[in-house]
Amino acid sequence: MLRVHEFSIAEGLAAQVLANAPAGAHVRDVEIRIGALRGLEPEALLMCWDSVTFGTPLAGATLQIDQRPWSIRCSQCGREWTSPVPFVSCQCGNATPVPSGGDELDLVAISIDEEET
Repeated sequence: MLRVHEFSIAEGLAAQVLANAPAGAHVRDVEIRIGALRGLEPEALLMCWDSVTFGTPLAGATLQIDQRPWSIRCSQCGREWTSPVPFVSCQCGNATPVPSGGDELDLVAISIDEEET
């Protein structure tokens, strides 16, 4: 199922890649970093990327997603750790440690195929 949020992110990302890639270059890979607070589903974003790049100069470019984990801090014992999910219990028994995460959405790298001369 395509989600509107991921679709608009994929459209904006494709526009940013096209604006920053050398003219006429064949983009092979696009690497992004997304924070936990963005609430993006990587599988949905990948499907949307394929959809918005179909028939464009970015068709076939692979989207690599580095999804950052949640940071969790226990208010009782002070322990800090990362987790792929925001609501987990602490080892000390505290059932309500505080989740936090970044809201970054960064274009990290664009890999292109260079033409042989």
